[in-house]
Amino acid sequence: MAPPPPPGPVASASRPSHVLRPHHVLILWILVAGLYPLEDNPDPPQFLLALHRVLLDEIAEVRPPRSYRVIQDKISMAALSSNRGHGREFIQALGNLHQAFQTPDDLSMFFQTLPMLFIDREDDESARFSRRSLFGYFCHRCFVTFTKLSIAGVARLHHDFLEWLKFKPDSRFVQPPGYAPIRRDIITNDYQIFKTKYDKREYATADTYALFMKGVITGDSNVANEGLRRFFEQKFHEGSDSGLRQHAMLNLARMYYLRGEMVACRKTLEEAVTTARTAGDNATLQHCTSLLHRLPVLPFERGKKPIINEIQPQMHPLEILYDAKKLLVIESQQPLTAAYEKIMQAVGLYDHYIDVQGGLFRESEQYAQHAVQSIIWNIFGCSKLARIEEDIVISFTEYGSEDNTRLAVTLNRAYDKARQGKYVAAISGLLEPEVWRGLDIADYNLWAGEIWHVLALRASRRGQQRQLQEYLIPRRPDVEYSARDYQWSKDSPVGSLIRDPLHDVLMMRRADHAHTAVDQLLTTLWHAEYQGRYAFYRTAVVLLADIGLEFGMTKWCRRILDEVMPQIMSENDLEQKGFALFILARCAIAAGESSPDALREALIYLSEAERCFEKLDMFAAQADVQFLLAVVHQNLGDSAERDAAAERHEQTRARREEAHACIVEEWVEDTWALVADVGIAIASR
Repeated sequence: MAPPPPPGPVASASRPSHVLRPHHVLILWILVAGLYPLEDNPDPPQFLLALHRVLLDEIAEVRPPRSYRVIQDKISMAALSSNRGHGREFIQALGNLHQAFQTPDDLSMFFQTLPMLFIDREDDESARFSRRSLFGYFCHRCFVTFTKLSIAGVARLHHDFLEWLKFKPDSRFVQPPGYAPIRRDIITNDYQIFKTKYDKREYATADTYALFMKGVITGDSNVANEGLRRFFEQKFHEGSDSGLRQHAMLNLARMYYLRGEMVACRKTLEEAVTTARTAGDNATLQHCTSLLHRLPVLPFERGKKPIINEIQPQMHPLEILYDAKKLLVIESQQPLTAAYEKIMQAVGLYDHYIDVQGGLFRESEQYAQHAVQSIIWNIFGCSKLARIEEDIVISFTEYGSEDNTRLAVTLNRAYDKARQGKYVAAISGLLEPEVWRGLDIADYNLWAGEIWHVLALRASRRGQQRQLQEYLIPRRPDVEYSARDYQWSKDSPVGSLIRDPLHDVLMMRRADHAHTAVDQLLTTLWHAEYQGRYAFYRTAVVLLADIGLEFGMTKWCRRILDEVMPQIMSENDLEQKGFALFILARCAIAAGESSPDALREALIYLSEAERCFEKLDMFAAQADVQFLLAVVHQNLGDSAERDAAAERHEQTRARREEAHACIVEEWVEDTWALVADVGIAIASR
């Protein structure tokens, strides 16, 4: 989960100077020629509604200005449903707009008529727009700005407007005419005849901060550092010291955090904390402290528990939600209910943050708690509840955006699909453009890492060790990985109180010495049950029943498996289900002393286990099940079924050898080449 964006360093006041652009002239012309008093309006309601939507979008400036052709096309489409003459006349006049502004005098005469839109007449006749309305304020502001223009300024605006009418949007991001930055200069300022003190000074703009964000998105640290430096070196107010150095340090630390440079992030945050305390900026100090608590412990602090935040007035809700992630770490030795308590606190703090503190509403932050809940339900072993939480996030967030919450849910869902044996479907879903289109370089690394994990999971299950060792591992992105994740390894422990002992038990089982690992298995069982990690708990119970067979405890093994099998069948994790059914079949045979009834019961379990492993392409486990199936059919005297099972066993063995000999599959190479191309496209924006 990415840290929340830092608080805005610039007050939300309007810029001290207003520059007329070509699209302003077009909007003013539409206000004059297209909108009439309600009782005199000749336009149909549908056309009038579309016209208002276009005007509101452009005046509010919630997006970059549209080109003349785009605005003309949107209004023309709305006029198609109009059967009245005024709509057609308006579209025709809009298409011939260059004829109405042939000279600068025509432009000046047009602006002289603007006061009638927002100034009431002496005969008590109301103006078309109220001066305090959005349209009235826009007209008044543009009129005042035009009045300040010199003759050269009017001529330049007229030339830019005519060139803008002929301009076609360029795919190479060529700047449209009339939108070049205007630098205010006392000496060379010849485009204004009336100059206020604000017109003679260069105040802060967001252009350089956009350059910083571009560097963060593309992973270019030089561009990001230079853009941030230039932004905070601007003039924000009349004082000699901007007092915003702590904001610069916080933005720099956040960039280091997203890139995984934790040492640089820690040093920058420590300096930002000192600066914020000196400046008395409590809000920024709270952000710096919360981000500092996210950083991993230092090497000499190994074993130290992560710091859990207490709710503070200036704290962002995502920081409390991140505490739930800290509590989900197995080494915290906390039950999952503690993480749920933090989620509830984050929900309450989010409501207070929006309703009382007046915080900025972000859609991704609203649904972040649902994404965390889906992760916790998966750890609980309740995947169906997790799917519900994931559906909430997917349904109400925007696809193709840079939303980290939606990305996290998409990645988790793809990996769960891969665990069910749908490897190609999982990867094809992640390769959809709506998933990676809006990613920055940090989120791209997560996306590429998830594709790598799916490919590694498939290779390890199929026994393709050469593909895993010689192709995938050398190309692994910078994501969390342990050698024990996808292969048997005595080294590189995960550092988990549950996974490491469970891994040791499985390794001893492969060496036929599982009975020597009972202590590790009981440790796993205790921690898994206490912390509520029932997916691990069910696997440990199945292994305990398997070890119990070696001690001749057949009845007890059958009983503990019967108790846990309803949970395993309802969860429908195919790998866990196939393994449990295989052990249950062995328990049924042993408890029934190989009687015909016990053998027939075991056939049901073994047949289902074979189907599970076949879906997962787990050739080694599938061959073991097929071998036991052939033995059971032999004991029942069913030679035809025995031969069929033996034939399937031979086919599985051949597929296993073929997969092991394959160094790299062509479609895997093509997939990884596509992942690399996406990364190149993101970095070259």
